[in-house]
Amino acid sequence: MPNVPMLSNPKMDLQKLTDQCRDELTQQILPFWEKHAFDPVYGGVYEALDERGEIISTDKPVAMQAQAIHAFASAYLHLEENPAWLNRARSTADFLLKNGLDDKGNFYQKLDRLGHPLEASADPLPALHAVLALGALFKATSEVAYAEMAQKTLIKLLRKRDTFLKKQKESPDGGRSLKSLEEFALIGQALLAAKPFTDKKWHRKTLDGYVAELTGDFYDKRSDILLENVTPEGHFWDCPKGRILVPGRIFEVVNLTLDIAHQTRNRKLLNQMLDLAELTIQAAWDEANGEASPGGFFYQMDLKSQPPLDPRWCHKMAWVQLEAMQALFKAHSLSTRSIFLETFEKTHDYVWAHFPDRTNGGWFSELTRENEVFVRHKVLPDNGCFMVVRSLTDPYHIIQNGAREYPRSADGKSPPIRG
Repeated sequence: MPNVPMLSNPKMDLQKLTDQCRDELTQQILPFWEKHAFDPVYGGVYEALDERGEIISTDKPVAMQAQAIHAFASAYLHLEENPAWLNRARSTADFLLKNGLDDKGNFYQKLDRLGHPLEASADPLPALHAVLALGALFKATSEVAYAEMAQKTLIKLLRKRDTFLKKQKESPDGGRSLKSLEEFALIGQALLAAKPFTDKKWHRKTLDGYVAELTGDFYDKRSDILLENVTPEGHFWDCPKGRILVPGRIFEVVNLTLDIAHQTRNRKLLNQMLDLAELTIQAAWDEANGEASPGGFFYQMDLKSQPPLDPRWCHKMAWVQLEAMQALFKAHSLSTRSIFLETFEKTHDYVWAHFPDRTNGGWFSELTRENEVFVRHKVLPDNGCFMVVRSLTDPYHIIQNGAREYPRSADGKSPPIRG
């Protein structure tokens, strides 16, 4: 019997939840990818598949290769030590490391089916996904080469980012230059993953700097919300891109920052993230007028309640709901606020009712506001398998290890974190 912590709301059957997450991963998500996504001839995973798993594009984005490594290594680590999953991760890592780097050690953006480069990297996202992938593979295999490559890549990209931001700040005619929370959230995930294989002093200093930038630049103190894009100096810019809010990204940052706050015993940061999660629930859940509420969290919102320029702003993305589930379950594990478990259950029911494809396997990625399937393709360049795998293994992992990793205080009212 797994080690299941007692939670405040008896409605949540934790054993049922762990079984459901495990069954969905082992019977739906991972088999669909194993059957359709991997190239049996040249290695790696394909860029796009239709709803039945038929190949649409054989190109191979570097970030998608890394996400597949991360997904199957994480499944091996957290679900069961299935040799086939580890072999998938290893073979995809071989393809990535053989073909995905240029002569200077920079990751490409995209490769063709044979592994020939098609696009140079336009941003650090492929490298950040590679850090996460190699870190997970190191944990699964204990092979130091993976850790060394992950560490080297992370340090290099952080230095490049610092240099780039410094130049932007010093440029008097740089135009409208904005730094993104999407990239910053991935940096946070990479820093947490790098803790086992980086110098302790360097890691703590870098993590402290990360928290300072998050709370000082991206956190808008007037609205108590996280902005998706800010200036290099960390200022709000009143334009459509500067006003945009992405609830899924906010939940992503809340999830990783709750880990940081818990590990560093920072009660102030923890409470700030809990407040942020609660505000996002209240602002971003779709409660339409009338009895039939569509449900789900919006894709985008505007800080000043203007209509976002993206006409899909009101759509329901699987990744947004899944990020919310992770953050809400972790917030509940570290708090006694009833809203977190209540909203987790509501989101969980919404996700399971709308996104799994019981006919062809896998999950759909995007619905209209009325919950009709909008994108039927199962795999696209910006929609790999890792989001679903991480989001379903995270609650599973917390339940299995919650009593050790997320202990409550003796009175059961709050986690034992000192200010």
